[in-house]
Amino acid sequence: MLAGDVAESPFRYVELPSEEVARAICERALLIRAIVEVWGEGDDAEGLKAAIAAYPSERKRAFLAPEATFKIEVEDFGVKGGSKHVVKRVDELGVEFTGKVDLTTPEHLFWCIASDVPDTNVGLPKTPKRMFFGRVIAQGDKASIHAYDLKQRKYIGPTSMNAEMSMLMANMVRARPGGVVFDPFVGTGSLLIAAAHHGALTMGLDIDVRVIKLGKSSESRKGKFGETAEDGSTVNVWTNFEQYNLTPPLALVHGDLHALPTRTFGLEGILQGIVADPPYGVRAGGRKSGGRKQLPDDYTIPEDVRDAHIPSTGQYAFGECMDDLMDFAARFLEIGGLICFFVPGEKGEPNPERELPTHPALRLRWHSLEIFNTLWGRRLVTYEKIAPYDVEISRRARAVAVARRQASDEPDLIERMRALVYAADRKKSRFAQRFATRSQEEIDALRRARKSS
Repeated sequence: MLAGDVAESPFRYVELPSEEVARAICERALLIRAIVEVWGEGDDAEGLKAAIAAYPSERKRAFLAPEATFKIEVEDFGVKGGSKHVVKRVDELGVEFTGKVDLTTPEHLFWCIASDVPDTNVGLPKTPKRMFFGRVIAQGDKASIHAYDLKQRKYIGPTSMNAEMSMLMANMVRARPGGVVFDPFVGTGSLLIAAAHHGALTMGLDIDVRVIKLGKSSESRKGKFGETAEDGSTVNVWTNFEQYNLTPPLALVHGDLHALPTRTFGLEGILQGIVADPPYGVRAGGRKSGGRKQLPDDYTIPEDVRDAHIPSTGQYAFGECMDDLMDFAARFLEIGGLICFFVPGEKGEPNPERELPTHPALRLRWHSLEIFNTLWGRRLVTYEKIAPYDVEISRRARAVAVARRQASDEPDLIERMRALVYAADRKKSRFAQRFATRSQEEIDALRRARKSS
């Protein structure tokens, strides 16, 4: 992680107390390419050479000794072909390497970096022309991403979170040994696997019992949830934890965030972190317990279908889901605990924070947009619990949020996202173009009719 002259640069100067701290950071960090002790920087090769010569000799001596083995790599940013000129680059440095080159297991790794991204390059942030040279102290963690790659996982679904994002979210809530991390939309367990990798105890909740209890046939990764193979073999969330030799979840609960299967009070502050990918419903709406048909109070599920019973569900509006999720975090997180989850995001939104949910007991710490295309993406948000849970304060906060949504004439975030998504779909789909003037309900009905035919 090096220094840059502009905010958009990928290089940053950092001051750390020791190399041990730098290595500890890189053991957890996914987005850090490397931490480098900078020996010099300049606008060109001559400037870089002069800067390296001026760097204290006592700092360089041990790494240039005759008994030392080393390797030099070119790690350019926005510059093509630099790796083809390693020898030329090394000669220009003016560094007297007296040790032995070792390209496989060197004691010391050095990077020679050139950055130059002009305004005309729209794919990368504008970065001034600059050259750096230094010793690599530690590199970011990429091994865990490969270890938990979904391509090798036994049990996945269409919405299973990829390994890199799962590990990143586990870091955002500071998953650690002794803490309990909870996922209220656990699915096939990707987010909990990442938390367990860092030693956290885990728990999950899901409205679909087939996903968390029954799993699917082990014969095909594309099988349907709840279907077993002819020989009875299945894979499920527990199988995934066994695959990676991780501590299995404390519990996977069949339930609904909107109607929690917990005691009313008494469990406040038990969680260290919460990770979630809510069904916010840009393309497919979320669901909650409670269908159109009102069941009698004394209704019981027949014994012969109880194991695989799927309760009636209704539409789970985005605002309502956010209200439930924020209240859940405010109630169950410990003070200082963190919740990290996704919401849809619009590219170019000048004030994205006004769209994000709030709660009196939670403080927004970080948010960033992952861009899918030129129109929209998803925003990763992280909140910290800063105050004890108060029932009346929470109820009033929810009432204010509901009233604000009802009083607003502006389309909410989900409605705007749908407009963007389906506008893009219409440009790509001849079917949608034919019905561009119809309402969304009519389009959905026509699509269903088309599929059924």
